[in-house]
Amino acid sequence: MSFLSILAEALFGKKGRALLPSEVALASALTAGLYEISEAMSTGTGDVQGSLDLIASATASVLRVERCVVLLKTPGEDLLSVRAIAGMPRGHQFEKYRQEIHDSVFAQVLSSGEGMVISESQVGGDRKLLRLLRRLDIKGFIAAPIRGPKDVAGVLAAASPLDGRYPSDTDLKLLSVMANFAGVALENAQLVARLDRKALKLQALFSISKALNEESDPAVLFQRMVDCGTELMGASSGSMILVDGESGDLRIVAEQGLGGAVKEQVRLRIGEGITGWVAREGTALLVPDVRQDPRYVEANPRVRAEMAVPIKWGNEVVGVLNLDHHVVDRFSVEDLELLEAFANVAAVALRNADVLGRCPRCPEPGLEDGKAGPS
Repeated sequence: MSFLSILAEALFGKKGRALLPSEVALASALTAGLYEISEAMSTGTGDVQGSLDLIASATASVLRVERCVVLLKTPGEDLLSVRAIAGMPRGHQFEKYRQEIHDSVFAQVLSSGEGMVISESQVGGDRKLLRLLRRLDIKGFIAAPIRGPKDVAGVLAAASPLDGRYPSDTDLKLLSVMANFAGVALENAQLVARLDRKALKLQALFSISKALNEESDPAVLFQRMVDCGTELMGASSGSMILVDGESGDLRIVAEQGLGGAVKEQVRLRIGEGITGWVAREGTALLVPDVRQDPRYVEANPRVRAEMAVPIKWGNEVVGVLNLDHHVVDRFSVEDLELLEAFANVAAVALRNADVLGRCPRCPEPGLEDGKAGPS
């Protein structure tokens, strides 16, 4: 009898046969687990961790296993990160053999996108897997991929059925359903969280705009722009770069997290590096991994992700605001769009402080293509 058949009988009844106590218990666990999943998937708070905790708990209940774990990819890390646990009374064993579990099971699940059943009854003569099971002190476990919008985002794994049975292909199918729910819940929660973060950043941008436009000292203004931009976007470092009116070169006028030596030593030509490319093209740029971009000119060996936006007055690029992070793919498209809005605020503040009026390459407002103010 299938799990769904058992659930249907428990909920609606069936003439001719009374349900066994074990079937009633299983149907109850399924009902409770599915309820928990519905709660996780309908979360409106962007509470990703809460959703993952509910998924782990529901999976342990539905599969009737001793322990369950949700593991997700982390940018820049080789091993999956444990994000939620249900049960796990012997979790120290899992951590002790984490690398071996990853190499023997999780890596295959991630690359193939297919779940796996690992048990003494199924591994046959594979001594490596048998040794792993014995080290973990379990008869077997199952692992299913958690699918994200683009690829496999992680793994949902469960071990040690409470009734002492070996995990089976049927268990894997049910675990895969739960893993799919986890993927949807994760995506929904992350979407809500992104929207909440964007709303908070827009509120902060309004406050920053007011503060910047009250400052008239150029040196203080430059530094405030970098400090505010870095804090607003959660960047590891940042720099404010102006186009030299006489030479046309780019020079750093303020920085955070790069060091004074970089500010004094780095000089770029228009078109050179990511910053120079943005200055030449007048277009914002997001680079998830600078090591993969031939345009990148290293100023800090720890930098992995970068985004840069032009600061314009009319059609003229007068500078570039550049932010970095030490983690690959840390910035999103939404972050880049918000940084562009910040650059427009910066341009107005620079103009109000008469910084742009001192630049011979900068047009007067309203005199170029009928435009007034930043583009």
